[in-house]
Amino acid sequence: MADASPNIPGRLTLRLLQPHPLGLERLRGIGPKTAARMRERGILDQLHLLLHMPRKYRPTYRFWPGHELVERRASFVEVIGQITHVLPPARHSRAPLEVRLQVDDAEFKLIWFNLAFPGFVKKFQPGDWMRVEGKLDHERAPAQMVHPAFDILKSREARPPQTEVVPIYSSMEEVRDSLIHPAITESFSLLHADLEEGVPLNLLRQHELPTLAEALKTIHVLTPYDDLDRFREDLSTARNRLIYQEFFDLQLALTRRYVAQRRAANASRLTERELGRELLKKIPFDLTGDQKSAIATIADDLATRIPMRRLLQGDVGSGKTVVALLAAAIAIANGHQVALLAPTEILARQHSRNAHALFTALNIPHALLVGAQGTAERRDTLQALANGDIGLIVGTHALVQDDVAFKNLALVIIDEQHKFGVDQRDALLAKGQDPHLLAMTATPIPRSLAHAVFGDLDLTLIREKPPGRKPVRTELRDRTRAPKIYDYVKKRILETGEQAYFVYPLVEASDAVSNRRSVTEEAERLANGPLKGLRLGILHGRMDGTAKDAVMQRFSNGDIDVLCATTVVEVGVDVPNATIMVIENPEVFGLSQLHQLRGRVGRGSVDSMCILITGFTLTEDAELRLQAFTTTDDGFKLAETDLAIRGPGLFLGVKQAGLPEFRFGDVLRDAHWLQTARHDARRILLGDASR
Repeated sequence: MADASPNIPGRLTLRLLQPHPLGLERLRGIGPKTAARMRERGILDQLHLLLHMPRKYRPTYRFWPGHELVERRASFVEVIGQITHVLPPARHSRAPLEVRLQVDDAEFKLIWFNLAFPGFVKKFQPGDWMRVEGKLDHERAPAQMVHPAFDILKSREARPPQTEVVPIYSSMEEVRDSLIHPAITESFSLLHADLEEGVPLNLLRQHELPTLAEALKTIHVLTPYDDLDRFREDLSTARNRLIYQEFFDLQLALTRRYVAQRRAANASRLTERELGRELLKKIPFDLTGDQKSAIATIADDLATRIPMRRLLQGDVGSGKTVVALLAAAIAIANGHQVALLAPTEILARQHSRNAHALFTALNIPHALLVGAQGTAERRDTLQALANGDIGLIVGTHALVQDDVAFKNLALVIIDEQHKFGVDQRDALLAKGQDPHLLAMTATPIPRSLAHAVFGDLDLTLIREKPPGRKPVRTELRDRTRAPKIYDYVKKRILETGEQAYFVYPLVEASDAVSNRRSVTEEAERLANGPLKGLRLGILHGRMDGTAKDAVMQRFSNGDIDVLCATTVVEVGVDVPNATIMVIENPEVFGLSQLHQLRGRVGRGSVDSMCILITGFTLTEDAELRLQAFTTTDDGFKLAETDLAIRGPGLFLGVKQAGLPEFRFGDVLRDAHWLQTARHDARRILLGDASR
């Protein structure tokens, strides 16, 4: 996983080949107070100043023919023209002064409001020539300028047409806008010769990208442009240069980590596979082609001294857990231990039950370690683990605590990898001698984003779903249809004995988000109203582990008809008799989260359905997400759509997932440059860009 720590870069930084004094106060016009204000905005020194990007560019058309300015609807202009009319305001009138100016074959109107002194009007005489500079408003006819800068000329001056591109920077409190560009110009002149390139020149030539200095020169318009089309083209290339370097720095760091892990070459060689073959015979279904391919790849990884670092990515219900347990069986058959880390107790207990169902018949010792266990049970488990009496330990964050020790840990399996920080992963890996790592995620992550977040892992995809899985019918309904939906659910449960989930965004009602339903309030309302007579249960993240496990056990046993829950049921809940998923306020969830929730039903042979009950008002983005959700059950397609609509930060959660915060690059918009940077970094450090 990519780490947001300094050794895994995100935002581009500039480095120098030779030391230079970098204080902002060394620049002309910037004193201590101005420098302090700039530092408050993150501009710490002259290198940071060079990365202070213009927020926009203003083309100024100077001395162009009047009709061309009108045709181009040019905004900022400098013109020379002759006064044709002067219309002063009447005495004591609030009307503006109006001056008509003939510029070649076009007439412009100049306006001044609230004249401070009467002598101002006398400056303008019909027949005089003027040079005028300002913003030209084309919304009125003739086009007009309000309070333009001007000079009265003694005679007509002929000047050649010019176009100037002016960079406009974000305003900073108590820092004059007029200081920024001159300061950047001076910094560049002092530092550009010693800027460290950061990218091999042969790669720049290959990708037709400018040097770092050339890119900054274009972005800050440090040389004049008189061709706007040429400027736009050069600006795009310059920005791509910075985007590429940002991604290249990241991919170099991730690939170096990948290389360092492989250089350890001290992992256990897990070559005995007989136990895995025996386990295969116990599985009551045939593996899909993708599952077989995945386990073959993993088995090959485990058979080498190079520690495996692999991400197993699969859609909901694609069978990742079986692959992981087969990998665990290989490690255990070779006399080693396996740790399976899950993000929640519910998911950990689910994995433990799955392992128990398969491992017990083969006498594979396994155990569960979660925070809710009693002191005596925890002590006994830790002792057995340290003695090597446990082959597979399944647990939550409790596994990474200091008092957890293994005799010979050889394989670490992490489920829902993006929900853990790199520190937690490394803490668990440190409990063995270069153990292999198999990370899993049921969140289909687009390849571009996976390379940014998990760039130090090899990727394996499982896209096939086991045969016989029926698609889940998905329906989108507004709140006015809720009573009929409740009636339908109650009738179906009473007639068939099936079970249902009702999922809500909140645990308790909140005044801050009064339009969102809460599980505690709604469960009580349903139990006393629309679903009266059915057995309802409540499950949410604020319950302790024992209480959550008891509710899930009752639901799995069929003692609860309707489970009212928050998104704690998003992963790890496998109840084949549950055929209905009702999601209230689906507009507040991301597509991938909705897809995970829908994946809780349709796990048996009975037709299942997912019903979305929306609030009364939806944003445009929410409508796009929900419409996409109802049209496909392909998690990878939904993930691409979700990423496009919400962006990578919301898609995974920047802080949680360790996604680097880029200054210039966007993993969706600039996916081409991310892939290119990954290819180049791997070719340089591995000699093989395909890995």
